[in-house]
Amino acid sequence: MRWGRVRRDRRSIRRRARTDRMRSARRACSLAVVAALLAIALPPDRAAAQADARSDRSASTPPGALRIAAAASLTEVVEDLAARFPDGPVVVSFGASSDLARQIRDGAPADVFLSASPEWIEFLVEAGQVEGTPVVVARNALVCIAPRSAAAGAARDPKRLAAQVAAAGDLVAIADEGVPAGEYARRALAALGLEASYARLLVGQRDVRAVLHAVEQGEVAAGFVYATDAKIADVEVLFAFDPASHPAIEYQAVVAAQATHPDLARRFLAYLSGEVARARLSAAGFVLP
Repeated sequence: MRWGRVRRDRRSIRRRARTDRMRSARRACSLAVVAALLAIALPPDRAAAQADARSDRSASTPPGALRIAAAASLTEVVEDLAARFPDGPVVVSFGASSDLARQIRDGAPADVFLSASPEWIEFLVEAGQVEGTPVVVARNALVCIAPRSAAAGAARDPKRLAAQVAAAGDLVAIADEGVPAGEYARRALAALGLEASYARLLVGQRDVRAVLHAVEQGEVAAGFVYATDAKIADVEVLFAFDPASHPAIEYQAVVAAQATHPDLARRFLAYLSGEVARARLSAAGFVLP
C-alpha cells in the first residue's frame, strides 16, 4: 500500500468535517429554541425549577466537589491527579482550551481552569473571570505524526512532507483555528514559510485529541499534535518543530472568579506544583517549569 493512500477521499473528509460543524450548530440552535419556548410556556417558578434541574444534571457534581476544566491534551494526567487529590472529590471536563475559556466566560461552572495556552488565560483575565495569579504547570513540544503502519515512506521534514502529501492527494489534520495546538502549528508553518504549501492540505479538527484520533485511524496522512499526545497512540513522530518557530507551549492553571470552592481550588493549584503532580507530568512526557 502506498503511504499516501491511508485516508478516505479528500472531499469526503472535508465534507464530514463541515457536516459535523453544521450539526453542532443546529443542535445548539435547537436547544436554544427549546429553552426559550419552555421559559415562555412555563410559569416562572416552574421554569426556574427546570432550569435548576438542567444545571444540576449537566454538572453531575457530587456535593462539595471541585470542578476543573482542563485542556484535552492533559486528559490522562489530570484524571490521575484528580483521583489522587487528598482534599476531596474532583470532577473534570476536558476540551479545547478555547472552548472551555469561552464557556467559563459565559458562566459555565468551574473552580479551576487548566489551559494549553497563556492566551486563553489572558482572555479570561480581560473578561474579569480569573482570581489571583496563574500558575505555570508544564510545557510541551509540537510534533508531526503519521499512522505507524504507513510511516515508513513518509517525509521527515515539513517542506518535503507538504510536497509528498500534495502529490498523493492526501490531507494533514490540524486543530481548528483558536485551539492552541492548531495555532501553534499555524505559527510554526508561517515561520517556516510553508503556509501556502499547506493551505489546501489541512483539515480542521475540534481539538488536539481529535487530530490524534484521525491520524491513528488512518483517516489522514499526518497531523500536528503535542509530543505527549504522540506517546499515547499507535502513531510515529515524523519530526518535531523547532521551538523557536512558535510561541512557547505553556500550560497554566488559574482559579476561576466564580469558583464555588475558591479555597479548595487554590489548594489544587498548590497540589499541581507539588512532587506528586510533577512526577506524574514528567512521566507523561511534559517538560516541568
